[in-house]
Amino acid sequence: MVTNKLTPWAVALVVVCALFTPMLSGSAVAAPSGVTFVESPIQSDATWTEDGGPYRLIRDVAVEPGATLTIRPGTEVQLAEGVSLTVRGSLHAVGTETRPVLITQSASSGDVRWETIRYNGSESSTLSLRNTTLRGGRSGVTTTSGEGSVTVTDSRLQNFAEAGISANGTTTPPVTITRSTFSEIGGHAIRASPSIGAVEEIELDSTDRRRNRTARHTLRLAPGVGVSMETIRLRYPSARSVRNVGSESLGRIGLDTDSDGEIDQSFDDAVSDVSVSGRHVEISLSKSEYISSRDRLVVEFDGVVNPRTRGVYPVGVSLLDRRVPQLSDGVHAMYVVGAETTPFAYAPPTDLTRVRGITVHDSEFDAIDGAGLFADADIVTGIRVSDSRFADVRGDGVAIRAAQSEGSFRGNSMHAGDAGIHVETRAQTTLVATDNRISRSTTGIRVRQSERRDRGVTRVTLRGNELVDNDRNGLEIQSETSEGELWLTDNVISENGQHGVALSNWAIRNGRVTGNRVLNNSEDGVAINSHVVRNVTLSRNRIAENGGDGLDLSVRALARDFVATNNTIADNRGHALTVRSDLLVHRVTVAGNRLANNGGAGLLVSSPLTHSGQLNVSDNVIAANGYGLVARGTLNATVRNNDIVFNTNANVRPPPVAGVDPGTGIYIAEGSRGAILDQSDVDAPFAELVANPQLRQQIEIATLWDDTVAVLRTDGVSHTRSTAEGAVDIRRVDDTLPTGVELSYGGADADSYRIANNDVYGHDTGMEINISRLITANATARIVTDSIRTVNAESNYWGAASGPYHSSILPEGDGDEITITNGWVDFIPVADAPIGQRYRRPTPRLSAPSTASPGSRIQLSGGESTVETGSVSEYHFVVNGTSHTTRERAGLGVRMPNETLTVILSVEDGLGIDSNEFATAWIRPGPAAASESASSTETAAALPEREPGATSGTGLLSGWGILGGGCFLAALFFGGYGMVRTVRSQPVPMRGLFVQLLAGLGILVWLVAGVVGSNRLMLVAGVAGILWAGLTATAYLVATRT
Repeated sequence: MVTNKLTPWAVALVVVCALFTPMLSGSAVAAPSGVTFVESPIQSDATWTEDGGPYRLIRDVAVEPGATLTIRPGTEVQLAEGVSLTVRGSLHAVGTETRPVLITQSASSGDVRWETIRYNGSESSTLSLRNTTLRGGRSGVTTTSGEGSVTVTDSRLQNFAEAGISANGTTTPPVTITRSTFSEIGGHAIRASPSIGAVEEIELDSTDRRRNRTARHTLRLAPGVGVSMETIRLRYPSARSVRNVGSESLGRIGLDTDSDGEIDQSFDDAVSDVSVSGRHVEISLSKSEYISSRDRLVVEFDGVVNPRTRGVYPVGVSLLDRRVPQLSDGVHAMYVVGAETTPFAYAPPTDLTRVRGITVHDSEFDAIDGAGLFADADIVTGIRVSDSRFADVRGDGVAIRAAQSEGSFRGNSMHAGDAGIHVETRAQTTLVATDNRISRSTTGIRVRQSERRDRGVTRVTLRGNELVDNDRNGLEIQSETSEGELWLTDNVISENGQHGVALSNWAIRNGRVTGNRVLNNSEDGVAINSHVVRNVTLSRNRIAENGGDGLDLSVRALARDFVATNNTIADNRGHALTVRSDLLVHRVTVAGNRLANNGGAGLLVSSPLTHSGQLNVSDNVIAANGYGLVARGTLNATVRNNDIVFNTNANVRPPPVAGVDPGTGIYIAEGSRGAILDQSDVDAPFAELVANPQLRQQIEIATLWDDTVAVLRTDGVSHTRSTAEGAVDIRRVDDTLPTGVELSYGGADADSYRIANNDVYGHDTGMEINISRLITANATARIVTDSIRTVNAESNYWGAASGPYHSSILPEGDGDEITITNGWVDFIPVADAPIGQRYRRPTPRLSAPSTASPGSRIQLSGGESTVETGSVSEYHFVVNGTSHTTRERAGLGVRMPNETLTVILSVEDGLGIDSNEFATAWIRPGPAAASESASSTETAAALPEREPGATSGTGLLSGWGILGGGCFLAALFFGGYGMVRTVRSQPVPMRGLFVQLLAGLGILVWLVAGVVGSNRLMLVAGVAGILWAGLTATAYLVATRT
């Protein structure tokens, strides 16, 4: 028997080897099953390989500072439930296209999720994933340090509950993502929301801080940057705390807009549900509500049970819109439990939260429940997204919330549940987007600023983008105090559900809109609503086929230095171009544009206050609109070298313009509210110059500048804003504005409309003048006097060599009529020939068979229609009262009914000038016949109602129509003559029975002809029968009482 004994030294050696072997092998312990379990920190460089795997982390493991963990191609790493891999040093997962690295949950864990790969590195640390798949965790990569860098290349992040990449901490490190895919993400794919993000203040008050007591909680949240929400979600420490909360618990809910603690805008009526699930309380609203940066959300509710132990407890606060989180996930409100515990007052971080340097290139986002990229911080800079595809994103494609932000987007394709690109800002933002396509989203690009404490700048530059087929607006910019700078070049903005471009700003001080195509949007092509717009140029754009106006510029104070040149604004249902101000319009130039075939005015410039604002309209084609040029209030105007022709659009119902009839070429009027006067050369204050007490009661005087006053009428309805308020807005961007009408001692007219060298013809009214006498001052007599303003309209062509028609100045004129409601006009001399191109209306010609077999397919054609200049571009068919319009294609196929088919045709040329006449054809049921041509015979203003006339073979002027008419007229004559002789007790020349037979024969002829031919003869027969019966009854009563 042999006995082996171990010496003490041998035992010690075995123990030491057992202790240090795990460290030497990189903290991995091999198991008989082939799985290498990892549960110890990695303190030195280590490499995991395919042969050594799979590696399974069964507890939190850290790569310590200075250490690097390298994962080779084909290696699988498994993390158990709730486990994190923390990187304080560096991590390099380096797979290949055919042998990627896989980081996932353990094979047997099913839906149980691991936590995250948490990056908390130093300046020299890196986290690099290449050809790596991350799957099945709560968040793929979470950063809590702003140092070092994170790089993801050719990788896939799939099936995460909260985020693919989440950047937390006060700042974020540079993150670069290239050729990677994010899919099946329960929240935001990339979430960069350090700490509390941009939230300014949050607090939670309790009415009873004693342990285990029921209390009322009041949440107050100042978002710092505007945010939309339709759900408020609160996450308490335990389910026990909120088990008694329900819809009856809710007290106050709404917005405190002035920081006094009281609710100024209540959401009581909007609350649709209050629910509790575990430790979560959700308050749902029936619609989305917006909280601006200056507002505080206040929510008050009962039924919260305090914990049994004292302390400070965090309550997670989340605001959701479309079930998508809108705030940083680090937003928590703290409440205190325990009377002896010091009350907790939340203090924001000392340092501003920052997101910097997030780059996404050539990557894909699919099946994302939140945003593709969500950044929420005080300052967000260096956001770069390029050549990436956002295919199915429930929230925004890219969402940025920040007091200050800067981002650039190039070559992306986006389809998002909300906006493709959405920026919420408080003070300042710069956004550059180039060559992106954003479609089938709620809004293409949305920028919104909601701050009143500071004035910032919103800079938006778009080049070569396609913003198409979005539910609302293609581009939407809203701001309350920022000055906007807008640069739009070579974009296509079309087929959006509302406006193509919608700008609602405090001020736009610089802008260039060049080479864009804004087409077929449901409302306005470009809608600008601002306090002040200055130094904006619109050039070489095509704005067409929109459901509202082409471009509508509406300001509440000042439109200055606005230039529109070389644009085509055509085929819109509203006005082509409008510039409207509640106060001043100055230095507006509209030159070289094609403003054609719009439902409203070609150009409308309007102010309610008459002032000496400069307006220059030159070298434009203003044709085929509902109205031509409409100008109100801008006294210092020049209209020169324009073609203003045939503005009688018959195919669209013109939007109403107060005081102006459709079909007017030029309409000139004063501002109906009052006038702005320059009194710099008058010693006495204006109020002292008004000597008439009655007149003093009808005006109100407001000082804009030391030498400029606004004289407002108070005897009419005012639609202007406060002049004093408007002046404040103007001063904030422009100190000088020489737009007052000059006060003069002699009453001479220094400012006047000048209309010269234009072609104005083809209208119901060529020009209408409606300028009431302005208030001027005779400083010597100190009384207010009246002065008639004369419009200078010499050397224009009015459609005839003899000049325009004016009832007193030129009654022999054969051209367009000039009417004067108020004021006066000087239009002599006149041009006797067109100054520019001669325009004429097209002539419609309709080709159709005279008969066709019922049920057969017949072809209608307007191909023989003619026009002297250009070509026919639109064909308007009316078939038995139903309209059909074809473009470029002259033919229309219809199915022949069992009755006579009435076809009416009118046409338009390429400019939109309509024929003003129509061609008509009647197709009777019967054997098919060859097509015949019908020329134009009627004016287009009454297409469906006019009697067909001579072109019909079965109308009143046909043989059957004349025969029936002769019989009926003879009956009327003999019946009437016989009635007269009966009253006089004289013998009648013809018996009453014969007269009745004669009338019946005429009616019968019409009735039979109507059955086999025109339906209109049947109508005539019916009317004649009723008429004859009435006449017979009347004659009987008269005869029996005589």
